[in-house]
Amino acid sequence: MPNQKNSPGEVQQAIRQGAITREYKGDAQRIVQALNALRSTEILSYLQYMQHQYMAVSLFSPGLKTEFEAHATQELDHANRLADRVQQLGGVPIYDPKEISSKAANVGVVPEQSATLAEMVVEDLMLERHQVKVYTALIREIGDQDLVTRHVLLGILAETEKHASELADYLKRTADK
Repeated sequence: MPNQKNSPGEVQQAIRQGAITREYKGDAQRIVQALNALRSTEILSYLQYMQHQYMAVSLFSPGLKTEFEAHATQELDHANRLADRVQQLGGVPIYDPKEISSKAANVGVVPEQSATLAEMVVEDLMLERHQVKVYTALIREIGDQDLVTRHVLLGILAETEKHASELADYLKRTADK
């Protein structure tokens, strides 16, 4: 109980473990690795969206240029949320560009740059669908072993599915013209 006098050993253990208590049932090291892999794909997603935003000629696609930038901002937010959770679990968020690129490539995520807007949207759609698949699998794997990480991942998954839906809707609209 919080109002009882804690032994110095208990205090030191609490300092070392932070929010992780005996009730935590996850493999924190494995989860940190998975979150860092996801973080790497989110950072590359950010870079890809920003490149597409730069390349989208605003005269022809002002809405799409804005959409690419908005998605990029959300991808960076996802990477930051994952980094926060990695730190809470006692890990170090991935930050080395070579390691980010390598980890992302290991799961099939490499930045792409097509020539046309429609091709850029397809690239982004396929990237978002890949992310949906990976997030869903990790959420199922974690189950109820790490409720906070599960909650973080569910929030990101919902936003990622929204991105995929918006991109697919754009492609449907342009195909109908």
